[in-house]
Amino acid sequence: MTLGEKLKKARINKNFTQEYLAEMLNVSQKTYSNFENDKSKPGFSQVEEMAKLLDVSVLDFLSGDSITVNQSDNKIAIAQNYATINTSEKLIEQYEERIKELKEQVDYWKSRSQDSK
Repeated sequence: MTLGEKLKKARINKNFTQEYLAEMLNVSQKTYSNFENDKSKPGFSQVEEMAKLLDVSVLDFLSGDSITVNQSDNKIAIAQNYATINTSEKLIEQYEERIKELKEQVDYWKSRSQDSK
């Protein structure tokens, strides 16, 4: 999902108009519309402000393969790296939990095997 698609979905969920968000961001309605239609790229500070207004995490807007923001802003690279690290940490936790479950199963089957001898 592109940033524009995420913006539109979040805006509709909050029952905001494009005009309202444009006014809050101090941009024209056409500029905001271009963000939603992926015709232009907001800067990171605009993404931060939109996230606040729409009650969405900046990381939610920036996560995924289809990030369409102004890449000249170094904060974006930092946020992308944080999102990657955060996702990696969650995967590691899931793997650790699965390893724990598998070890418990191995121990169970070992004990059953020893009991039958």
